[in-house]
Amino acid sequence: MKKKFIYSICLASILHASETEQFSLGQIDISDSIEQQNNVQMYSEEFSLHSQDDIAQALQSASGVYLSNFGGRNESTISIRGFDSRRVSVYMDGIPISVPYDGNFDYSRFLTADLSNISISKGFSSVTYGANTMAGVINLVSKKPTKELEGDISFGLSFDDDLSSNAYKTIFNVGTNQKDYYVQFSGSIKDKDHFNLSDDFEYTSTQTSDERVHSSTKDVKGSIKIGITPDENSEYALVYAKQHGKKGQPPVTDTTYSKAKYWDWPYWDRESLYFLSNNQFGNSYLKTRLYKDIYENSLLSYDDITYTTQAKPYAFDSNYDDYSLGGSVEFGTKFESNEIKTSLSYKKDVHRAYDSGALDEDYEDETISIGLEDIYSITDDLSLITGVSYDRLKPKKLWDTNSAPVSMGDTQDSWNPQIGLFYNIDKKQQTSFTISRKTHLATMKERYSRRLGTAIPNPDLEAEKATHYEISYSNMLTPDFNFKVNTFLIDIKDAIESITVSDLDQNQNVGDFRHSGFELEANYYMQDSEFGANYTYIDIKDKNDTDVQRTGIPRHASFIYGKYNISSNLAYYANLTYQTGQFSQNNGVYYKTGNFAKVDTKLIYNYKDFTFEAGIKNLFDKNYEYDKGFPEPGREFFANLKYTF
Repeated sequence: MKKKFIYSICLASILHASETEQFSLGQIDISDSIEQQNNVQMYSEEFSLHSQDDIAQALQSASGVYLSNFGGRNESTISIRGFDSRRVSVYMDGIPISVPYDGNFDYSRFLTADLSNISISKGFSSVTYGANTMAGVINLVSKKPTKELEGDISFGLSFDDDLSSNAYKTIFNVGTNQKDYYVQFSGSIKDKDHFNLSDDFEYTSTQTSDERVHSSTKDVKGSIKIGITPDENSEYALVYAKQHGKKGQPPVTDTTYSKAKYWDWPYWDRESLYFLSNNQFGNSYLKTRLYKDIYENSLLSYDDITYTTQAKPYAFDSNYDDYSLGGSVEFGTKFESNEIKTSLSYKKDVHRAYDSGALDEDYEDETISIGLEDIYSITDDLSLITGVSYDRLKPKKLWDTNSAPVSMGDTQDSWNPQIGLFYNIDKKQQTSFTISRKTHLATMKERYSRRLGTAIPNPDLEAEKATHYEISYSNMLTPDFNFKVNTFLIDIKDAIESITVSDLDQNQNVGDFRHSGFELEANYYMQDSEFGANYTYIDIKDKNDTDVQRTGIPRHASFIYGKYNISSNLAYYANLTYQTGQFSQNNGVYYKTGNFAKVDTKLIYNYKDFTFEAGIKNLFDKNYEYDKGFPEPGREFFANLKYTF
């Protein structure tokens, strides 16, 4: 098959509408003619349907992806098939956007308002992405206008269970696409004063009311994209985006599960400028990407729950001024039965930390990745994909104010081969078998952090290695019903684990794990309704038979939704999120959260170019947690109004 395998006729029109909005320069695909079963494509219509304001909420509804909130930092984070977010590479329009120091960031700070789609590759992914794709890849693709004038404006309000207002949001997107150029403006504000806990929550000494202590957040983002299309074979785009975030840090409700912290984040900012291009030369193409990302954030630690004084020894004022800059070149050419791609990417990461205004840490890394990929069409229905990348991380600078000297460490490198066989059984069925070797090069924090005097640095950490085996099958049983099954086995070697050395912690390559499981997905479309469901099972085995537990990973997880069209203008929607308990850790002791099932529901009314929604999140007011001692919001009401032109 030379066209993508479309799961249902009913869905095809929706996907086509979504794809016309996609920013093709921002996409990285192995092939546009082969459907990868381990991939998940999520579109802007789905974000609206499921009321997913940020990417953390959106990713939770995908199979194989788990949401977790790291309560000690008030961060929403995700994992893919048992790997934490530091092993997941996240891109914006093909540009890596992880924080340089630790390879992590807060997923809830990134809103979905300006995205056309999110692409998730689990395990097997294009080697042209570059280094550190151990668990998989998430690529956030921004919107691109398709008409002379188009856009949308949205307003939203959120209310506590007693109907008092607790949050608002304002979003706009406007763009124009002319013959030789296009321009896209996007902006959003999401301001949450607080959230209330479930009525089932029992008060503690640090949480004595329904309103969650210090739970405010605010995110403001604006972006502009200017594109030039001088002819049908060339496209160039320049994108500038700036976002400002700030958030409170709710304290743990029981210090059994975590240390008492009275933190505040007065700013969590990102500024990005990048250039993308694509030039076609007959059967060949050349793509380039150049970028600079700036991350600035501030963390204040206070004496107590009043968040006013900083006199205690554990109080501090810490600021990060980090940035990444780099670029990539990708060249591809098609032959009669082959499509060959080569890529070269470079990334410079700089971390600068300030303690009470004085420079405290100054680190610098360089990462280079070279990739080669071949898509071989054995027959019209059978394709073989092979690829290999070589990744190298070289430490360039290490300076801090600690008097104990630390070596900068040696260069890390790794080879990452992969192979996949893709077969179209018939027009309705596909199957594939893939093997991929992926690695994670240790971050600055993993190599150098002293954890406030509780740890010994280890600059000579080697790359973690994971070998992914996967068999997938999909079937469009009828034009209205389809399903997909992914089974996977992942062997991890040299995983970085913290061990005790002379009463202090140290990161070492001592972990060996096996992750195994499967994912089920199904969709059913009828004249007046649609239904979708996915389920993920994972089993994690420590091959060294230690007591180490993977934190933030539920064994069972499911997302189910349904939409019923009451009339041509009015629809009812509901979804169910279910997860079994997951482990968190404090002082070497593991604690497990309880199972939970959460229901969200709403009514959707469409009138001409207006859409009005009113609904309830956490309908049954469940008291649940992702991280022990950090309860999630109780029942909330919301209302949204959107105008599209």
